Amino acid sequence: HMYRGRVGDAWATTYPAGVQVTEETLRVGRDKYNVFCAPCHGFAGEGDGMVHKRAETLGQGWVPPSNLHQEYLRLQPVGELFNSITNGVRNMPAYGPQIEPDDRWAIVMYVRALQRSRASGLGDLSEAERSGLK
Repeated sequence: HMYRGRVGDAWATTYPAGVQVTEETLRVGRDKYNVFCAPCHGFAGEGDGMVHKRAETLGQGWVPPSNLHQEYLRLQPVGELFNSITNGVRNMPAYGPQIEPDDRWAIVMYVRALQRSRASGLGDLSEAERSGLK
């Protein structure tokens, strides 16, 4: 689970026992995302990072990075996202050799927070929070 993103033969749908869902983990995830992921995926995860923008200006058949807010990525199990970071996907290189497993899980957690920030609605708020908006 911790190193492959799998539980048995299936992608993990939960974080490994040693990975705590905390503000500190999210901060680590944000910091690592900003260094390793944002250059291509952009700070908001829309696939519009500076590497992508530069590649577009060069016009050399660049395959754009994924917009992390696409439904298929929001629905992927966390273990599959972890695997993509670890082993790469399409043009994205493998970051397993560069980023420790705990930090890769922290990036996954931060990506989920980015996704949630765009896919949330009034139903995510308590009644008291909703009434405060009126």
